Amino acid sequence: MNSTAWVLVTGGAKRIGAFLNQEFAKSGKNIVLHYNQSETAALALKVQLEALNIKVVLWQANLNDPATIEQRFAALLMQVPHIELLINNASVFEQASLLDSTLEQIQSNLNIHLTSPWLLIQALVKQNKSCQIINISDANLSHRYTSKSAYFISKKAQETLTELAAIECAPNVRVNAIAPGFVLDATDAAAQIDSKDINILQRKVPLADLYSAIEFLYKNNSVTGQTLKIDGGSHLKCPPYMLKN
Repeated sequence: MNSTAWVLVTGGAKRIGAFLNQEFAKSGKNIVLHYNQSETAALALKVQLEALNIKVVLWQANLNDPATIEQRFAALLMQVPHIELLINNASVFEQASLLDSTLEQIQSNLNIHLTSPWLLIQALVKQNKSCQIINISDANLSHRYTSKSAYFISKKAQETLTELAAIECAPNVRVNAIAPGFVLDATDAAAQIDSKDINILQRKVPLADLYSAIEFLYKNNSVTGQTLKIDGGSHLKCPPYMLKN
């Protein structure tokens, strides 16, 4: 990416999204700072990012309302001529078993993890310019874990979206994903879980490791349709902390 490149990270005002935006800004990329309800956090982060001498455009969009995405993205392109990298990061993570999940929970998970990312991919490719897409998956999809069924089912569907988009968007656009395990500081409960319960390496995944994985996917022109598991091996064996939650 060059100094005129713009990066869009959905859910970019907090947690993993905010960290990624900070790292992109440090490397000189301009930022489309997406948020839904976190306007205060987005405004504060915008000030931090602009101090790094890059451009920041705030973009408010409700990914739980896919019918508005095309219009909201068209409005964004009036301010940003070329988005070079889209990272579908926004997520919801609610506790509910398959039998207890409400219609609202099912629909919101599908909207945020599948439908809106799908529509954003369509919109990005319609720019007819060089671009890349990276979805944020979950390494623990390898396990059958029913207490957050709407989340896991919608994220499994996103895995298929990554692969099919890679096929259809080739050869001009590459589509990949990273699948984090338990990420340091990604959740408020991080400090409450014993390291030995996290993964087979018994250590949390640093946020910096996620960014380095994204850098690898961006720079390696031969990789598409792949999901990199950044998880300390948790996809190999169900982590004890998952069985306790």
